[in-house]
Amino acid sequence: MFKSLRSRLIASFVLIVFITLFTAGLALFARLGGYRDQLTASTLREVGAPIYYNLTLFAPGQTANGGQKLRNDLVAYLSAQQRDSHVTVLLIDRYGRVIPESTTDTSLLNERFDVLPPPARGPNFRTLPEQKRRTSDGRQILYVTIPMPRAVRLAPTGVSEIVVAAPEATPGSIFRDVAPRLLFAGLVGLGAATLVGIVLWASLYRPLGRVTRGIRAVAGGRYKERVPVSGPSEVRALAEDVNAMADSVQASQRTLRQFLGNVSHELKTPLTSIRGFAQAMTDGTLDTPDERARAARVIDIESRRLLHMVEELLDLTRIESGQQRMALADVRVNELLSQIRDVFAIRAADAGVTLAIEPPADDVTVVADFDRIEQVLGNLVDNAFHHTREGGRIEAGVRRPGGGTVELYVADNGSGIPPQDLPHIFDRFYRGSGEASGSGNGLGLAIAREIVRAHGGEIRVEPQAGGGTVFTLTLPTGAAGQQAPPRQAADAGDDPRLRVRDEPGAAAPGG
Repeated sequence: MFKSLRSRLIASFVLIVFITLFTAGLALFARLGGYRDQLTASTLREVGAPIYYNLTLFAPGQTANGGQKLRNDLVAYLSAQQRDSHVTVLLIDRYGRVIPESTTDTSLLNERFDVLPPPARGPNFRTLPEQKRRTSDGRQILYVTIPMPRAVRLAPTGVSEIVVAAPEATPGSIFRDVAPRLLFAGLVGLGAATLVGIVLWASLYRPLGRVTRGIRAVAGGRYKERVPVSGPSEVRALAEDVNAMADSVQASQRTLRQFLGNVSHELKTPLTSIRGFAQAMTDGTLDTPDERARAARVIDIESRRLLHMVEELLDLTRIESGQQRMALADVRVNELLSQIRDVFAIRAADAGVTLAIEPPADDVTVVADFDRIEQVLGNLVDNAFHHTREGGRIEAGVRRPGGGTVELYVADNGSGIPPQDLPHIFDRFYRGSGEASGSGNGLGLAIAREIVRAHGGEIRVEPQAGGGTVFTLTLPTGAAGQQAPPRQAADAGDDPRLRVRDEPGAAAPGG
């Protein structure tokens, strides 16, 4: 019943109004008894005042039959007062008994009241105290007592005090009095809440409906559709996030299509070579030992190339999914840079490129997986070689910006990266606009970024003012003075260039 946002919103407003009215009704009901008694006591004082003044106006001395006439006049007056004000007026004699002619409520004739002494001055009707008592027939009454002056008590009427009484307010009477009013207020409130809920639902549902349609469009493959940014701030933020998601999905799909085309081309070449030489060996076209040995070497090289590409894809997937955990420890930066310098020293000499890697003299440590960070640095240096001509310079080092981090950088003065490629250089499957066919599948730098992020750091790229590129990776610092366990020097079979490049003999986009 309440599965839709509209029904839940309207039901919420109705429930709020109901709870508010119910709570207010309970509070009002709890306090209304005392308030009703106060109003009743005030009414009793107002009724008693004119009766008191009328009694005091009669002179005590009259003709012989004046006393009876006075009684008759009082009875008529009191009956009219009781009928008009809906209260009970009792005249009390000197013995505390009710004068029978004074009231129409015969059930109170047997009641006895305390006779108060005559006051020195006239009573203050505003401060007359109200009292409660249970009558002989079980009723609870609220009353005020007005003592009469001595002159009235000695008059033929013999009135010592006036008692003005009314039934005390009971919970049932209070409920019967309040319930219709609360019910009317509740119906008005529920109607207003329903109207407000419908208006708010319309103001929320329309932008949310557009967001929902946008999400369904993306789910259906229509990545070009965008959600209008409107409505409340939260809905606008949601619409912006959906549009950003659509942009990201569209870019990912575009990059994936480009990647699939590139990978299809890259797979086709080695597979064609493998199939051709395997077929030639099978049908006997290659009949000399040298030809068969050459064919076997080509098949081996091309199969390694395919295996390397598959391993990189699996490596990237494992790192992104968190299945590939980093063996974090305190790593000495000077040992890490010395390792990179030793691995690439011969290549720098052969290429005629200056390799400036000077490990720091002091003991700088980072929390890292030695092999993985070596893989990242090796990838960056290898890319720098592919974009630095003879006579160029490649530099790697460390900076300490503070804040518990250390920056490792690799810089070169090579051909650089086109500005349009810089925002996408770390996207997986991305190949730079200046990359030639066969220059890589765009996974090397994507893997490098995921490795650095798995360390809690970040990697960025910036162009150099004089040409070339600077790659910087930020890592958390290690414990002061603590060193990583000693490592053996890499041999030819452990060259990171063979593990981190996009392909043998090729480079990912770099500077």
